[in-house]
Amino acid sequence: MRFVHAGDFHIGATPESGSELGKKRASDVAGALGRVVDLCNTEKADLLLIPGDLFNAPPLTTQLKEAAYSFSRLETARVVIIAGNHDYLSENCAYLDFNLGENVYLLSSDSMSSVYFEDINTEVHGLSYHKKELREPVYDGARAPQDGRIHVLLAHGGDALHAPIKYSDLSKSGFDYIALGHIHQPKLFKGTRMAYCGSPEPLDRTDIGARGCFVGEVTKKSFTIMWHPLARTLYRSFDLVSDITLTQAALEQCVKEEAASHPGDLLIVNVTGSRDPAFSIDTDAVLNMDGVIEINDKTSPEYDLQKLLADHDGDIISYYINVLDVPDKTPAMQKALYYGLNALLCKE
Repeated sequence: MRFVHAGDFHIGATPESGSELGKKRASDVAGALGRVVDLCNTEKADLLLIPGDLFNAPPLTTQLKEAAYSFSRLETARVVIIAGNHDYLSENCAYLDFNLGENVYLLSSDSMSSVYFEDINTEVHGLSYHKKELREPVYDGARAPQDGRIHVLLAHGGDALHAPIKYSDLSKSGFDYIALGHIHQPKLFKGTRMAYCGSPEPLDRTDIGARGCFVGEVTKKSFTIMWHPLARTLYRSFDLVSDITLTQAALEQCVKEEAASHPGDLLIVNVTGSRDPAFSIDTDAVLNMDGVIEINDKTSPEYDLQKLLADHDGDIISYYINVLDVPDKTPAMQKALYYGLNALLCKE
């Protein structure tokens, strides 16, 4: 059985709303399902496995119609879906009654149910959320039947508020593949047939790194899986450690080179380390550079403490240094020392 495992599309989400990037990012998210359908057709997949949060909220009829059209383009794959904590099946929601297509199977029960595909000898199991939170460990004790069929589990959760999962136990449950959703970072659990696909597009600035889905093939005796990137836009963290030689021009050159090496990505620039006390980073100038959406200046001024002690002998500045500049000072004391000196010296 050949499958594509993709989830957490969050159709309807609008990352970077209110900014110039908002329309593009919303379009990226909305178009991800179509790109996954194209991948299914290219790979001649038997199943498209969606373990929850196809939508960012209980969907509107217009969103369901768009999804149904995308599914109608599938050439070989059937779709099995569960509802997650974002698109949970609220009472009288349109999701429950809408026909997404003859090739689409929503496992709508809040307890374990399944659908069997005889032509590929595969049974897919799962349950849907009927509320925003599901604190019960609903996958504890889940076991695949020993009946010669290929058994796949769709599971959405993995934190305290959303179906806590004991991964080591679940990996021994006998399923031939476990398609996980809810965590947006892709993860393949080493030595198992279990993976989080992550989201096909990053949904906020904390979604750093690759985004896409998994393509795999499973039999009772063999298992292969590979990662397939899908995102049109990536958030990338660029971490720069500075010292007292840092200048604005040098900083901007480093950022420019990083942006050029990853065209189209959105950079979150984090500057740490020390700097000359007389120098302050012009964060607005960096934000105006192509590809930069955020800069975090976490640098500390590197004062010459011995010179300050000599220049301010007997006054509050020398007293402040002597109190905090001790051999066993903590990181908090180090910060207090530099922040306090900065305030005192500026006040002068």
